[in-house]
Amino acid sequence: MNSRIRKILSMDTLRKIIPLAGLIIVILVFSFTTNGLFLRWNNIQSLIMQAAITLVAATGTVFVMAHNNLDFSLGGACALSAVLSYLVTGGELIPFFIMCIVFGVMCGLISAFIHIGGRVPAFMAGLCIMFAGRGLAQTVSASQTMLMVDAAQFNQLWFFLVVLIVVFGACYFLFNYTKVGKYQKLIGTNPTATQLSGVNVNKYKTLAFVICGVTLGIAACLTIVRSAAVNGNTGLNLETDVLLALSLGGISMQGGSATRIRSAIIGVMFYFILDNGLLLWGLDADYVDIVKAIFFLLTVTISIDRSQYSVIA
Repeated sequence: MNSRIRKILSMDTLRKIIPLAGLIIVILVFSFTTNGLFLRWNNIQSLIMQAAITLVAATGTVFVMAHNNLDFSLGGACALSAVLSYLVTGGELIPFFIMCIVFGVMCGLISAFIHIGGRVPAFMAGLCIMFAGRGLAQTVSASQTMLMVDAAQFNQLWFFLVVLIVVFGACYFLFNYTKVGKYQKLIGTNPTATQLSGVNVNKYKTLAFVICGVTLGIAACLTIVRSAAVNGNTGLNLETDVLLALSLGGISMQGGSATRIRSAIIGVMFYFILDNGLLLWGLDADYVDIVKAIFFLLTVTISIDRSQYSVIA
């Protein structure tokens, strides 16, 4: 029995350290194999600014994943928030930023309503919003140009760092030190027992989608700051980038008490550093995704908690 306990503990420890160890390894490898290109300040600055959008969105997504749900709406909802905000504000910068967050929250509430009220799996509700948002963005952008030239003034490292620190700090506090975060993990572990304990499961699930909506709206703002325009490709592939990054960060795909918000920062940096380093190596862009897929498979195969899965005879 003692040997079995030690084995379980050792596997748990291994699963926790693999994502961080992988991040450290890729940093060291690219630091020594790119002739100093990886460590150049311009490259590091560009890397942080590229990763910031995904990291902000991923931080809010952790709340939804903690109660054992997936949100596939991110890319389409990002486009939807940006397009609607532009149509409402005419491109006025500060009102645009505010409305992006408002529409992001509305997308989160719609997902929550469909999931909770309609008893529809959250990932299916998210897919509906993703396709609707992407379709609207492409339709509107085909008929008019939506430039946000004034947003380019914030396309600087200090702005992205301030946003990252505020968003991650606030979400870290909410997730680890308030009922909002703790109840998400309880719901993910056992929703029935949580409900019987007097916790309003639907309320806290809704709060998770709202938080995800806030971070999505902020991610939409950062996207526009980077591109200085709203178009049909705004937020393209954001949902896959977030989910792949969180998986690389070792997040529990089943939610529950094993969910850690640090998975967001570890996974996102792993994902973007790997992509950046492979390009600095001169690897053809057509093969970069293949190599990333191999890294993803190896990391997840080693770090995944197989006790969460079972075969029912």
